[in-house]
Parts: sequence; structure tokens; C-alpha cells
Amino acid sequence: MARTDALRGRVALVTGAAGGIGRAVAAALAAAGARVVVTARRDAVASLDLGPGRAPAAAHLLDVRDAGAWERVLAKVEADLGGLDVLVNNAGIVDPGPLESIPAERLATLVDTNLLGTILGCRAAIPAMRRRGGGVIVNLGSLGGIVPMPFEAAYAASKAGLRHFSLSLRAELEGSGIRVVVVSPDSVDTPQLVEELRFDEASLSFASPPLAPGAVARAVVRAVEGDAPEVLVPAGGGLAARVAAAFPRLWRWLVPMLRRGGRRRMERMRAERGAIR
Repeated sequence: MARTDALRGRVALVTGAAGGIGRAVAAALAAAGARVVVTARRDAVASLDLGPGRAPAAAHLLDVRDAGAWERVLAKVEADLGGLDVLVNNAGIVDPGPLESIPAERLATLVDTNLLGTILGCRAAIPAMRRRGGGVIVNLGSLGGIVPMPFEAAYAASKAGLRHFSLSLRAELEGSGIRVVVVSPDSVDTPQLVEELRFDEASLSFASPPLAPGAVARAVVRAVEGDAPEVLVPAGGGLAARVAAAFPRLWRWLVPMLRRGGRRRMERMRAERGAIR
């Protein structure tokens, strides 16, 4: 895909597009000229507002954990829009708290959504992109997939797996015309993050000011237009995370301080937003 005006007229599919990061990504892609297909597991997204005068090119219900659903949706996209150029695997969930307190079925749902759903999406999209002559797959990771996250261990593991999968698949597809990029943001101000305010244990997610969804959306557009294997958001925080991850003793030393700062920010946000524990 050409780097200049890369998205104009291209067909881009975004999972988990009903709100938060997914909606912001869909809007940014539409603003860049893409024909955007929006999907969600439960919410109706056909009337999603993507900005002035912009509406989705198509909307589908999609449970990313269902391989058959992926095949059906992509077949419909190819039939109706001519092919698939960009896939943004954004759908994901978090389930904070002590590991032993989280029911096994919820852990399975988290891992299946965050990791298996991304793998199945890539698996389904690759043949469609080959028929198109190339494309870009953007997988939404997290800085929590780079550094350890106490009390969000399953989430961190799913995002770490997603990151390694993305980098591995990129190498696998070298020379095919299909690029894989992982976008790894810090915490983002979404309804999901607000839900985390209910859990004191999630304090590490609030160690730094949460990003606006638009910041991540702009990073996704850069990922499509550029050639980097990973885009960190913010870049400085991502570099710090990589350094801390390389030195586990350093991270262990930093965690208590970061959690104290996170708890203070949680209390401020609870007061501002009326969040209830």
C-alpha cells in the first residue's frame, strides 16, 4: 500500500467499534478517506457517527472468538465492497482483580477475546488481502503487554501474547505485501477504564494520565501509513516500558511508587466522575 494518501478509497474493517478506541479509530480512518466497515459483538453499529457527513460503508455483528463468523463477515465485505485492505483488531476486554477471585469462564473469555480473536481475525484476513494484492493488519496491544501488571495478570498475558504474535506474523508475511503492526498504548480514557475505577487493585492502570481515544486512533493511522513493526503511545512512555521490562528488578522497585500514584489519580477521577467503588 502506498504511503501517500494510503487510506483513500481503501476498505478498512474495525472490530469492537461501538465505542471507545474502536469508534475513534473508525472515525479517523473515515476522515482519512477509507471506506470503513464497523463490527461489534452485541451493539448495533449501523448508525455509528463517524464524523460530519460520514457513515460506515457497512456494519456487522461479529464475535471475534468465532472463526465461522469471521469467514462470513469477510466474505460479505469482499462481495459488497470488493475486498479488504486494512484490518484493525481492536476488540478486547479487561477483568481486574486477584487472579484467584476471577471465575475460570471469565478468564477464558478474556484470553479468547484479546488473543484468540486477534489470531482468528488475522487468519481470516490474510487470504482476502492476498487476493487484493496486499494490505495492513493493525493489532491493538498495550503497554501492559510489555511490563508486568499485578492484579491484571491475565490481561497482561493476553496482550503480551498478542504483541509476540503480531511481530512473529509480520516476519512470516515478509515479502507478501501484507504488513502487520502492533499499536501499544498506555491506559486510555474509555468506558472500560471507568469500570476499572471500581477496583482498587487496578491502580497501576492509573499510574499516568489516561490517553484520549483520539490519540490512539491517530497512532493507528500512522501505523497504516508507515512501516514500523510497533507504534508505542506515547512514544516516551513506551520506551520507558521497554527499559523497565528489560530489567525486572527495576520494575519491581518501581511498582509500589507507581501504584501509590495510581491510587491518588483513581481517587481524583472517582471524585470528578462520581464513580462508585
